[in-house]
Amino acid sequence: MKLATLVVWLASSFFVGYGTACALLPSDMFRWVTDGELSGSSSIADFRATYGGMTIAVGMFIYYLAYLGHVSHSLHLVVVVLLCMAATRSLGLMIDGQVNVLMYVYLGLEICGAGLAAWAGGSVSSSHRSVAQ
Repeated sequence: MKLATLVVWLASSFFVGYGTACALLPSDMFRWVTDGELSGSSSIADFRATYGGMTIAVGMFIYYLAYLGHVSHSLHLVVVVLLCMAATRSLGLMIDGQVNVLMYVYLGLEICGAGLAAWAGGSVSSSHRSVAQ
């Protein structure tokens, strides 16, 4: 399996799996990630939709682009999503003060994942250039 295909598969599987966990177990996932509690039906429904539904959609779109043969576009999407998550998480770390250790783990995974996807995307792009020449 090529590195690019592996990264796409890992990213799409992670997003779909994480989103599914948030959709099916919103209170448990919220507690695990934030050490907090969702308060009321509206907050639970919104968590399911935002962290569940949107995250599943991102994972499905990452896979769909690759399925259509656009592996480099799929990897670019992974890079953009993970860097945006890392940037806004970093903003939260600066503004919001003390956070749990999981926030630092997520930040590290976002940065490493974006780097891996960019590297894998570079190998896809360079192989396309060499074929076109």
